[in-house]
Amino acid sequence: MKGPLNYLVALCFLLLFQLLFLTIIPLLGHHTPPFDVIEMTTWAKVPQLGYYKHPPLPAWGIYLSELVFGRTQLSVFIPSALSIVIATLAVWPLALRFFGAKRAIIALFLQATLIYYNLYAPDYNHNVAQIPFWALTVSAFYFAVADGRMRWWIAFGAALGVTTLSKYSAAFLPLACVFLLFWERQARRFLTITNVAVAAIAFFVVTGPHFAWLVRHDFAPIHYMNDRLGDLANNASWSERFLSYVVMQILVHLVPVGSMLWLMRSAPDHSSQNLTGDIELSALMVNRLNDRFLLVMGLGPFLITVLLGLSGSYLHPMWATAMFPLSGLIAVRLLGTRADVLWSPKWLIAWLMVMAFFGAVYAAKNTEQWHVLTKKYARASYPGPELARQLDENWNAAFPGKPMRYIIGTSWEAGVASFESAYQTKVLIDGDLTITPWISADDITHCGALLVWDPATDMLSVIRRHWPGVKEQAPLVITPDRVGTYSTLTLSWALIAPQDSCTEK
Repeated sequence: MKGPLNYLVALCFLLLFQLLFLTIIPLLGHHTPPFDVIEMTTWAKVPQLGYYKHPPLPAWGIYLSELVFGRTQLSVFIPSALSIVIATLAVWPLALRFFGAKRAIIALFLQATLIYYNLYAPDYNHNVAQIPFWALTVSAFYFAVADGRMRWWIAFGAALGVTTLSKYSAAFLPLACVFLLFWERQARRFLTITNVAVAAIAFFVVTGPHFAWLVRHDFAPIHYMNDRLGDLANNASWSERFLSYVVMQILVHLVPVGSMLWLMRSAPDHSSQNLTGDIELSALMVNRLNDRFLLVMGLGPFLITVLLGLSGSYLHPMWATAMFPLSGLIAVRLLGTRADVLWSPKWLIAWLMVMAFFGAVYAAKNTEQWHVLTKKYARASYPGPELARQLDENWNAAFPGKPMRYIIGTSWEAGVASFESAYQTKVLIDGDLTITPWISADDITHCGALLVWDPATDMLSVIRRHWPGVKEQAPLVITPDRVGTYSTLTLSWALIAPQDSCTEK
């Protein structure tokens, strides 16, 4: 029992470490949560089946977290930590099937060093939210084609559906699946009409309500995606975008690839010595299926995007965030018996040092020293609590006894003010009722609102079309509580007076 117990302890240690690391480090590294997280909090106020930019799942995650932990910074970082923990657990059965317990653990520890799993993980956006469900889909697909049980086909369809609700880049997954089915005969053993049908039914049961929402809202996220691609084309050349996309994925894998290359040079591989001339044909076929599965499902979706990039499409580096749940497994497969060297206390210490370095880099953004070294202010140090406190005081002074219910502005300024506010507020994003359908013009007219915006933009004229009685106030000057962490902030703001007819609680 000593060996299996050690592996179980190692797995539990890794999961607990990831949960604590991805909760504590972001709390230390942020005075104000990241932009995408703030945007999710504005959407999460009223859960929808879809939003004008993206499918709904990340907003649902924030909503559920706030139900449990309240509107706190802890509540917006817990979903990210859980996403990585679930992704790790999702590939554990796969790694166990391929390598046995020891090398499976090694694969998961290598996987944890991917930058997407540490430095970029706390920013809970659609890319990060997709990580666990992409991993679950890949794992379910393997057991569906390898074992053939109907429950795995159902799990595959359902997991692919949830992955789609995270981000539409899930479309690359079935393309890779189809390629594997064409390439590997063993993967087609259980490819029956019944199995495909139950997978499809599970997929549409999960995604059906969202697809209906898409039709009702004129496929708004698709239009946003097209506009986003246009912005990428305008901001940089195709070659710059393509190069940054590819180079970013290399940098993300720097630690596992570096470890793998070092071990290949310094340690012998005895894998071939474990094979005999009497090895069964069925075992060879399983090994071939496993190898091709790792290659196609571990690298296939990324390679498809590379081909799209070569065809002229513009790519953003972060769009590949969820595409590498098998990188640690691929590394162990290539290392063979060399990977066993990593099962040692000194390598655990080295791993902890790497993770501590990542944590220190992340937390440093929220310090005065970051500005001294980089000559830039990190958004992590944005004076969000100070801004919200001042706006709350201003509202209370203008309308004593009347709660603030709505803030109008961008997802950033208004979103930060809403998240940090002592009031339970909703954000009318960009003052646009079409992209914030859970708020009506009558809601603002009856209950009033506070408008906050960057003086460099002309949001006030947009608001006056709907609410001509809006009154602009003297510019707001916010001085950060922590000297040297951020510049003094100057924002414009205005008020729409609440009426006695406001009934919202």
